[in-house]
Amino acid sequence: MSEEFLAQNAVIRDALKDQRLLEMFAHYEAEAKSCKRSFQALGFGSLVFATISLLSVALSVLLGNSLASAYGLWGALLEFGSVTSIILLVLNRIGRYRVRWCQAVFCRERLRQWHFQKFLDGALMSLLPGQPAEFKAEMDRRWNILRQNLRDGYGMMTAFVHHRSGARDLLHHPSRYSDPHVATISWDAMCILRFEHQLGYGERKIEPQGELVGLALEEQARLSESVANLSLFGAVVAGALAFALSLRQAFPALGVSSPSNEDYSRILAGSALLLAVISAASRAYRAGYTLPDEIESYGEYRNRVSEIKAVCENVTSAEDRFRQLERLEEEAVAELRRFLKMKMRASFVY
Repeated sequence: MSEEFLAQNAVIRDALKDQRLLEMFAHYEAEAKSCKRSFQALGFGSLVFATISLLSVALSVLLGNSLASAYGLWGALLEFGSVTSIILLVLNRIGRYRVRWCQAVFCRERLRQWHFQKFLDGALMSLLPGQPAEFKAEMDRRWNILRQNLRDGYGMMTAFVHHRSGARDLLHHPSRYSDPHVATISWDAMCILRFEHQLGYGERKIEPQGELVGLALEEQARLSESVANLSLFGAVVAGALAFALSLRQAFPALGVSSPSNEDYSRILAGSALLLAVISAASRAYRAGYTLPDEIESYGEYRNRVSEIKAVCENVTSAEDRFRQLERLEEEAVAELRRFLKMKMRASFVY
């Protein structure tokens, strides 16, 4: 956040910016990005090589001979793709990149939630104007507890995902503000830093905008779904035609039999297999990147945040406003839980 924003909210500056939290947040952010890149690169590579290997089988059916026999070394290398795919798959499993990515995201987001949920604790925030030393001491105590808990990130993540607990989801206990001025400043800051950010987050993830066109989830989902459906339809049509030719070859009474029918039947069967492989690869791509579930999740979250914001615009008392802020934090916790469950199921090949 900018220095100008901090200066405008000088009363709560110490609550808005915590350098030790920023440093730990940056650590988990870097870890999450690194493990995500490794998981997706190895997973996508495994999918590509597996697809190449299966396509070589389909081409062998089309040619009526193995690629190794037809093209020598290059054909053998294509057929070797399955071995490369298995190697990449094993490396991905050994590195535990998916689990490490989810764990880093969990720790990063719990840090973020710990930071913003403190504004729900009015008794704590009201210490800032007159008792800054007491505020700092209490924050140090809570920070040490959080840091100790995050040392067992995987255990915390597992308990968080599988054992929902309303009491443990919020990292600070909500309480009323005794200082109305601090309450007003805190609320105004959270409207910008929390509500607007959360609304924009879901929008950016789903809709392609500007230079992000072609990279957003909506674009990826539409393209991969089209490829999967069209290729599967083509495979079914080719398979049906191959079956019809086979019937004509087996029962001459159904039509004129010709030696070339066998070649046509083989070509259609190979084409059906090739298109089926493309369809399966496209669906595996969608499963690896969790495209359908992710779009639905972000869309629902954006709608829930919009509803909470609409309610906030119609309430006037500080108590009611912070009750809606508490609802927002509960939704952020629920969204993190959904994200982790979704990504722990992500798989390109196996």
